[in-house]
Amino acid sequence: MSVEPMVFSAQSRLLPPLILFGLTFALTLGGILARPIESLSLFWPVNAVLAGVLLRHPRQGSILGVALMYVAMVSADLICGSEWRPALWFNLCNVGAIVTFWRLLAHLPRSHRRLRTPHGVLRVFAACAAGAVVAASLACVMAAPWFDQSLRATWLAWFSEQFSTSVLVLPIMLTAPSLPALVRSGGLPVRLAPLLVLLASLVLSIVFGGPGAIAFPISALLWCALSYSPFMLSLLSLTAGSTLIVAVAQNLMHFSVPQSEPGVTALMSARLGIAMLVLGPLVVACVSNANRALLSRLAHQATIDHLTGALTRSAFARQANALLEGRQQHAQALPLTLMMLDIDYFKAINDRHGHAVGDYVLRQCARALQDQLHDGELFARLGGEEFVIVIPGLAPEQAAFTAERLRRAVQDLQMVQGEVPLRITVSIGVSGCNDSQPIADLDALLADADQALYRAKAHGRNRVEQAQRQVI
Repeated sequence: MSVEPMVFSAQSRLLPPLILFGLTFALTLGGILARPIESLSLFWPVNAVLAGVLLRHPRQGSILGVALMYVAMVSADLICGSEWRPALWFNLCNVGAIVTFWRLLAHLPRSHRRLRTPHGVLRVFAACAAGAVVAASLACVMAAPWFDQSLRATWLAWFSEQFSTSVLVLPIMLTAPSLPALVRSGGLPVRLAPLLVLLASLVLSIVFGGPGAIAFPISALLWCALSYSPFMLSLLSLTAGSTLIVAVAQNLMHFSVPQSEPGVTALMSARLGIAMLVLGPLVVACVSNANRALLSRLAHQATIDHLTGALTRSAFARQANALLEGRQQHAQALPLTLMMLDIDYFKAINDRHGHAVGDYVLRQCARALQDQLHDGELFARLGGEEFVIVIPGLAPEQAAFTAERLRRAVQDLQMVQGEVPLRITVSIGVSGCNDSQPIADLDALLADADQALYRAKAHGRNRVEQAQRQVI
């Protein structure tokens, strides 16, 4: 099982319990103040949020952590004027839901728990239903002293509220990215059209009204599922679901919601229907996200050499040709240098030490070369032990210093096989075109660099040779 631990220093061991207590107290206090007087909460996110905290930070999932949450809930209830007996019992119902959510999901594989698979989405929905059943059943045990409704109405009230709220809130907690990942994605463009259509569908649901109006946002949510990440979709689902629940409760959608048992049942039905609307879009978002990740991996494999991290030959050809085409669009063509590099005596290294050592040498050489390059400069592995570098803006006749710097970076590598040091060097052939040559062909540049590399090998290796002719 993959977990995500939260690690604290010895000096701050009391900090996590205090944070957990404070978070629970604040959430409970806010939920109590927001609910109607003498009524169950219309929307109670406390249980789902705390279950998400336990799942994201497993070290807090202990008897002490659960006890602290219970004490914080009871304390908030008593401060708000509740009697101690209902405060003790009904917060025990809340804790029962939290523990059920947590225990059913804690042992899932990380990919399921983070809603990256359709199976994970279904398991989360099942856990939400189970937690709602536990909370509703515990509430009914002691319902008589505090509720005038029948046990059936009480059970339905608790179940529908707990299920709908947890389905809308818990996916946000499970899919929320880490802060560094959220910062990195802050600059990514967001498509506005699906969001605007979702908002329009919510307005239409309220304006049109009637029981069937709660299904109006489903098409927009499916579009959002294809356009956004599961976390973003979870936020939008919470917005849509909570808006519809409030609209139904306030009779803005022309539902008949009197205070009798049938009226309460109608509100339950609306809550459950709204919660179930989220299931389809979440599954679609999960599948869509998995497909995007697969395509990204395939594109990465087609672009990046898995061993060295350099561009593949085909990716290099595409990017180098695009660079040459862009160069010709300038009024005065920019100079460009192409270097071909070959690790000296690489076959002997493989024969003597084995291919595992050969792969290690390739990785270390590639890393040393990449450390010497800047943004916009191309670095690729052509095959075997042969690499190529393209440096825009540098004329070939001025590239001697750069080529020598690359050669020395490899020569200075400290590698040891067993107790035997490995002396690794490269030979480099340089070609290119200066600003007076507006036309450059990649194949011709590569051929000239290859000829220069051949001469470097013939003249003793571990040296740099310039091409003897310029490409025109």
